[in-house]
Amino acid sequence: MVTFIKRGAQVVLGLIILGWFITMLAVKFESHEYTALSDEQRAQAAEYLDGKVTPAPLGWTFETFTPKQGVNLRTGSVDAPNAKGTIVLVPGFTGTIEMSMETISQFNRSGFRVAAIEYRGQGKSYRPLSNPEKGYVEDFAILASDVAKFARKVKRDGEPLFFFSISKGAHITMRMAAEQGVDVNAFALVVPMIQVNSGDMSHTTLSKLAHTLNAIGLGEMYAPGSAQWPPLPLVFGKANGCNSNPETAQLQSAMFALDESLRTRGVTVKWLKETTSSTQKLLDPEFMKALTQPVKVFTAGDDRLVRTDIATEFCASLANCSVTHFEEARHCINRESQDRMNEIIRQSITHFQNSISVAQD
Repeated sequence: MVTFIKRGAQVVLGLIILGWFITMLAVKFESHEYTALSDEQRAQAAEYLDGKVTPAPLGWTFETFTPKQGVNLRTGSVDAPNAKGTIVLVPGFTGTIEMSMETISQFNRSGFRVAAIEYRGQGKSYRPLSNPEKGYVEDFAILASDVAKFARKVKRDGEPLFFFSISKGAHITMRMAAEQGVDVNAFALVVPMIQVNSGDMSHTTLSKLAHTLNAIGLGEMYAPGSAQWPPLPLVFGKANGCNSNPETAQLQSAMFALDESLRTRGVTVKWLKETTSSTQKLLDPEFMKALTQPVKVFTAGDDRLVRTDIATEFCASLANCSVTHFEEARHCINRESQDRMNEIIRQSITHFQNSISVAQD
């Protein structure tokens, strides 16, 4: 009996090792092809987008920013007469500049110069993996450094600099604020991804799992529950867990359907490993003590992707931070309701202008 149990254990262990080896090889040598859509699906996407995409403001130009040789990031900017300052816009995970063009236009009409950046791994910027659709983070410190370099590039002498950052973009911005010493007057953070929502699994367990899988060479594997675009079934005009408004819930999917080079969706094990590690840094008051500038945080009451309570606690730990909470909103707050987004923009402008007044007193 003992011999039988030992042999059984050896077989199980061998199968586990074989499964790991096969999985590692499959990830290492995977080939990538974008999911092909039918003419009908593309026509549905175009019809869904009709009249919903804000054109770039007059004077907007797309540019390329290269923080490191071989790493080309898509950026863009628009100036304003007698600009009140420059607002750097950092989108959320899978976000693109086009998706924020209404926000950019409103800030610009209010007298601000606006500069936007698509960081590594999304939009039309550099993709670190051979499979460009995988959500992947090499290190949040690298992303923070890239954004800091861009901010220093666009900042003008004698003119204030502000940040308007969404979800993962807010996480990157806070890492920058703690580590990079950029001269910023004020920050506005929309549904900041301080900590991801891990559902029934504790954040500690998620972190340990991601660290373990990454340590055994599976960092580039899709995390459990993640997959290549599109979400199935691909429908247009239906509410989802991120956006309760069927009129806007598939704006991103429609754009991805018509321009496959924009696509990013599922996250990798390495993405989770780096995100959970970075969360621990952000939640350490000693790490964030360098941030003394005013911060405005906007949270959503029905956010299923990030922890609203943790974002609120994070804000309370900062030297100068306040929260505006929208109880009915979901995570895709920037696309869910234009009226609500107008209010976020209005409050952000007031926040930015007040920071100028305080600095001048």
